[in-house]
Amino acid sequence: MLLHVLVLPLALLGPRPADAVDAPLRRGELKGARAALCVVDVHTGERLYAQRADEAQAPASNLKLLTTAAALSLLGPEHAFSTRLLATVAPDAQGTLAGDLVVLGGADPCLRGDLLAHEGVVDPAMLLADLLQVHGVRRVTGRLVLDDGLLDREWLSPDWKDGDIGNDYAAAVGALSLHGNCLTVQVGQGTAAVLATLADGYRLENRLEAAASSGAYEVGITRPDAAGVLVARGRIGRGVAPQLVRVPVVDPTQLFGRCLLARLRERGVSVDGGAAVEAGAAARAPHALGTLQSPLVNAVLLANKESDNGIADHLFKYLGALRGGAGSFAGGERALLAWLRTEVATPVEGVVLHDGSGLSGKDRVSARLLTDVLRHMALRGDAAGHAFLRSLPVAGLDGSLKARMNADDLRGAVRAKTGYIAGVSCLSGYARSASGRLLAFSVLINDFDPKQTNAQMKAIQDDICRALVAQP
Repeated sequence: MLLHVLVLPLALLGPRPADAVDAPLRRGELKGARAALCVVDVHTGERLYAQRADEAQAPASNLKLLTTAAALSLLGPEHAFSTRLLATVAPDAQGTLAGDLVVLGGADPCLRGDLLAHEGVVDPAMLLADLLQVHGVRRVTGRLVLDDGLLDREWLSPDWKDGDIGNDYAAAVGALSLHGNCLTVQVGQGTAAVLATLADGYRLENRLEAAASSGAYEVGITRPDAAGVLVARGRIGRGVAPQLVRVPVVDPTQLFGRCLLARLRERGVSVDGGAAVEAGAAARAPHALGTLQSPLVNAVLLANKESDNGIADHLFKYLGALRGGAGSFAGGERALLAWLRTEVATPVEGVVLHDGSGLSGKDRVSARLLTDVLRHMALRGDAAGHAFLRSLPVAGLDGSLKARMNADDLRGAVRAKTGYIAGVSCLSGYARSASGRLLAFSVLINDFDPKQTNAQMKAIQDDICRALVAQP
C-alpha cells in the first residue's frame, strides 16, 4: 500500500500544487516504509505540513541535533573541556616529583591529531608531556594515575550492534579519550602493516597475504585483546597505496595512559611506578601542573558537520555528568529529556534517547520534536543559537551535504543534518524559501525495504527540500 499524506492542508504552503511536497512521499521506493515529515515556519510557528509528525521513530544521526543543541544551551558556547595535570606533591628544584602524577579527565573528545594538525600538533599526548617540561619535571617517583571518574566505564552502548562494534565510528566513550580512542595501523605496500600510534603495551600481528590482483584490498584488524595484541588479516595487492586503518580499543583510559607514558619517555621524563586508574584521585592532588582545553563549539561543529559519533556520545555522557546526575548514557538521557521539557517546552512522551549519536536503533524521536528544537535554536538569536546554525552542513558546500543538492536552486539554501543506519534514512534542518521564509523541516524514513538503497532515500529527501525552497 502506498503511503497517504495530508494531515494539515497543504494550501498553507502557498499557491503551488500540493504535489510539490507530496509527490516524493508517494514514490514506489517507500512502499512499506514509515515516512514522517514535519515542516514549520520558524518565525510564525505555523505547522505547514505534517505526516506521521507525532510518531516516534528512529532518527539515526539526526539525534545529534538534540545532543548538540542541548550542549550549547546548557553549557554555553564559551564552555571548554579541560584535561588537567596535577601532582600529589610539588616537584622539587631538581625536577623530581616525589609522589603521583594525576591526570584528571574532562571527557574531551577532541584530543586528536587529525583535529589539531592545523596547529602543528601530531599527538595531543605530547602537549601534556610538554606541560610537565615547562614545570621542569624530569622524574616521577610514584605513578601516573588516571582519574576517569567524570564518566562511567560503560564504554559502549549496549544497544550498538555487533556489526558496528569494532569500527571506528563506534569507539569507546570515556572521561580520558585520546586519538578518538582508536589505534592507527598503516597497511599497504605489499603486505606490510605497521602500528602507527606511539603507545606502550600494544603489538600488531601481521597475517596479511599477497593477493593475485594488483588492486585487491580485503583487510580486517581486530581490536586489541587483553594482552594488547591486534591481528591484521586479509589480502592486499601489490598496487595498493598505503592505507590508514583506525582500530578502536576496548579500554580508552588504558590507551590514554599508554600513549602518555610513551611520550613522557620520549621527552626524558621517567615514571617509576607505571600507570594506574583511580577515580577521584584528583582530590588528593592539590598541585596544578597544567591544563589542556578544547572549545565546546569545536566539538559541536564536528559532531554535526562530519556526523562524528564519538564526539556526540561524549557530549551526551558529559551532559549526564553535569546535568543528569551521572556521566552515563542514562544520565545523558535524563539531561536531554529535562532540557526538552523545560527549555524547548515540547512533549517527550515516547522519546527514547539511549545514546547521543543516533547509532542505537532503539532511539526514538518524532519529526515534530525535531522541528520544535530547530525552531527553538533558530529563534534564540544569541551566541548559542548562532553556533548551532553554523554547525549544520550546508547543501552543496560542506560537511555531509557537500555532494548533495549542489544544483543552483538548492546550493546554500538548505542547512541540515543527515542520518543513516540500517533501514533508516533521515534529514532534518532548515530550508530558505524563494520568498525568504525560514522553514524548519524533518524527514524521517524508517523501515524502508532492504532492496532499496540509502541513495534512493536521499533523493526523496532532496526533492522535498527542492519543493520547500521553491515555495513562494
